[in-house]
Parts: sequence; structure tokens; C-alpha cells
Amino acid sequence: MKTLSIIIPFMGQTEQNLAVALGSINGQIGIYFSEITVHLVNDAGPEIDWDKFSIFGNLDLQYHQLPNNVGPGMARQFGIDHSESRYIMFMDSDDELHFAGALLEFFNAIKDSGDHQILIARYIEQFLDEKGGFRYLVHPIYDWKAAYAKWFSREYLQQENLSFHPELKLFEDTYFVGLSCQLAKDIHYIDSVVYSWLYNENSLVRQNGKSFEHQTALWAKENRLFLRVIREKQPENLKRDLENYVIDVYMRQRKFPPENLPDFYVAHLALLIEFSDVWSGYSEDLQAKVDSLRDVAGGQWQGVDTSGFQDFINNP
Repeated sequence: MKTLSIIIPFMGQTEQNLAVALGSINGQIGIYFSEITVHLVNDAGPEIDWDKFSIFGNLDLQYHQLPNNVGPGMARQFGIDHSESRYIMFMDSDDELHFAGALLEFFNAIKDSGDHQILIARYIEQFLDEKGGFRYLVHPIYDWKAAYAKWFSREYLQQENLSFHPELKLFEDTYFVGLSCQLAKDIHYIDSVVYSWLYNENSLVRQNGKSFEHQTALWAKENRLFLRVIREKQPENLKRDLENYVIDVYMRQRKFPPENLPDFYVAHLALLIEFSDVWSGYSEDLQAKVDSLRDVAGGQWQGVDTSGFQDFINNP
């Protein structure tokens, strides 16, 4: 069995677009390419000219054409189910490995310290500033949401029966990565930037003026599915995670008004009803947590109005 499967879902990208990601893998140094297979999963998009990828002579490329669009999460799951390797890594089709030694960082980690359930390194995000120029942000190493810059042990995923959820086409990575990391007992962190999340105005999280941020109903649904797994596998953390959701979703809907407010309240109320056995309602402690997030300078929720938090909880 090979060491690594790199799974790249895509839909509508051309051979030229895909060449960026593939070229960054093909140019890796210090590794045995015989230990890697790259799986391209076409999510019901137009067929590509496979012959054009013959230039990537280092790569064992496998191509999968899906007949129906299933979304990035289930396309990744198809790649998992149709690959064989000790570890699984995900890349987006419009991104690239950050430098020529990116994969070597992971191979060295398992060589030096043995196998782990998950290995996590850093990634850098390319984004546009107010003037239309590119800027770059290195994300924290303790990232439990993005699928980037991580290796997942296949054995661990199978033992815990972890997979992408078929009902999620948005926030699918938050669900899968969040559960995988929270349930893991052995995460190895690599303090190196190995992955570049490149700017693409047409990506799901950036298109239509970041309308992704306003899909609060889907965020509530993702959290409901997440909490179901926590109830089963980590019931001692269910109350804490439920309270964290309520705090987060309040701040989120204040900062990013829901695209469809009625749908959000339906999804939010359904979650609260399902987990009413562990939900204690409003408390001064929860209010203090919300206020502290509001007051974090430079934080995600800095300046968000928290005066309506009690009413949000008491009148969902």
C-alpha cells in the first residue's frame, strides 16, 4: 500500500487550471513519487483531455468522472473510497503546494515520530485588499476547519467511521475536519507553511461577494449534523459544543445577515429542539463569553452588537 493519496475534486476547470496544482506536486523534492497517487475527481463537469497531463511524468495520476454533481465534499469522499493508501491529503483544483519541500515535511514527520491519526501543517491565504492588490495571511497552525495542509490516516477514519456528509455541499469541510480533529487522540503539528490557498473569485467561498458567509441556515444544519456525532461519540462534550454553536451563530448572524432569515430560524430552532435535553438556555456566563469575543481587538467578532443575545436565546 502506498503512503499517500492526494485527492483533488474539480468541476469546470480546464487542463491549464489543473496544471497549477499538478505542477506543484510534480515538482516536489526529496520524496519517492512511487509512494504517492493523485486522484482527480471530476464532479460531473466537462471531460478533460487526459493526454495533456502526460507532462507530469513523476505522478501516478488516476482520473474519475462522476455522472452527477455531488459537491466538493462527496467528490472528496469518492476519492477516499476509490483510493488505497495509508494517508489521505486534499487539495483544491485552484491551489498549489507552497514550496518544493512541502510533502517532504509530512514524510519526515512520520519517519521521525511514527504514524499519527492526523498531521496538520500551516497554509497561507491569498486575498484581495481594498485597493485590489494581493495580500497574504498565514493561518494558525491549530486549524480544525479547513481541509488544506493536512494528512488523515485512513485507518483512523475507518475506525471512527468518519466521512463527508452527503447532505452538505457547503461547510462540508468544517464538518469532516472538525469531527476528525475533535475525536482524534493523536494529532501531530508541523510548524511549516506547506499549502497556498490562492485567490479565485469564482470559488464557493468567494463568489457573489462572499455570499457564502450569509448561508446561516446551512451553517445551523452543519452544526446539527456535527452535534449528532458528538452525542454518539463524545457525549461529555455535547453541552459545551452546543453552547459554543449558539454563541457562534449569534455573532455570525449579526455580522453576516442571513440570506434567508426564515430558513435560518427553522434550521436553528430544529437544532435547539433536537438537543433540548442538554440546552439550559440563557445565562450570565454565556453573555460574558459573547461579550468577551466582541471585545477581542482584531478578532473575528470585534465590535459585534451583543445587546440582543438574551432575546436571541429566549425568543428563537
